[in-house]
Amino acid sequence: MFLQGQKVGKYEIIRSLGSGGFGSVFLAKDTWLDIKVAIKVPHKQSTELYKLLKEPRLQAALNHPNIVRMIAAEKEDHTFFMVMEYVRGKTLEKILQKEKILEIDQAMDYVKQIAAGVDHAHKSKIIHRDLRPSNIMVSEEGTLKITDFGTSAWLNNVPYATTRIGSPPYMAPEQFQGKATYASDIYSIGCILYEMIVGRPPIFDPDPFKILEKAQEGKITPPRLRNNKIPKELDEIIMKCLAAKLEDRYQRPFEIIRHISEIKGDKPRKAEIDDILGRIRARERAVSGQCWNCRRPLPLRAKNCPYCGESM
Repeated sequence: MFLQGQKVGKYEIIRSLGSGGFGSVFLAKDTWLDIKVAIKVPHKQSTELYKLLKEPRLQAALNHPNIVRMIAAEKEDHTFFMVMEYVRGKTLEKILQKEKILEIDQAMDYVKQIAAGVDHAHKSKIIHRDLRPSNIMVSEEGTLKITDFGTSAWLNNVPYATTRIGSPPYMAPEQFQGKATYASDIYSIGCILYEMIVGRPPIFDPDPFKILEKAQEGKITPPRLRNNKIPKELDEIIMKCLAAKLEDRYQRPFEIIRHISEIKGDKPRKAEIDDILGRIRARERAVSGQCWNCRRPLPLRAKNCPYCGESM
């Protein structure tokens, strides 16, 4: 593990930023570029490089203002680490620990930013699988950035990711069964919004099996019954995110953004966004895109990357 003042290649360790189940994060200085960066060191230092590269490759494939940017993946003195954008601020978890409950308008703004980042990831066929307040950074300027893609999966020609992984209070019923899909992230978004305006996740129990049972049966108290300041329309949005059946939830995170914009009376903006979305979809159909692995342009309708051989 790295120590304060230690030099690791061109990086100088400033201090520890924290440690989680999958790795430790440090604030460091890139001495070549003279900028601060965040360095993540996985706890499990596998000898198989391709396993270590899974997370940085997934995150590097994403370029969005609401997702922490992956800068590089390196190895020094037999220690593998990732170099990421440093976000000056706090996690949403720490903010909620202090504030307990956020103002409705602030919570709606926050969830729109989260949904925007998730929507971008889903367009790249990536599901996060561990969306929770501790994995969301809030910058000093109020910009939310999703981080920690260590449990993420790339869905391509498969309906769901089979590994059972995630944080129980924010996991969708199907996720407990090893069938996480795009709608599972939407369920997690609903859990985060619920917690921001109620002060706790929708189902909170130390026993994961009881969480699963209640989630499957839809035994969730509507947030408006816990906080009567919540508008009826916002209550409906949250409960739609938390629907037990996948088909009853929103199908895309952007739908959450659109409906919240409607609550705030942003209807002209809605029409403008729909027009932009239509043009983006048309362009996405026409352009083949890039390989998620080597980032080189792909031939139209390619099933395998002609450069690195990865399946699309």
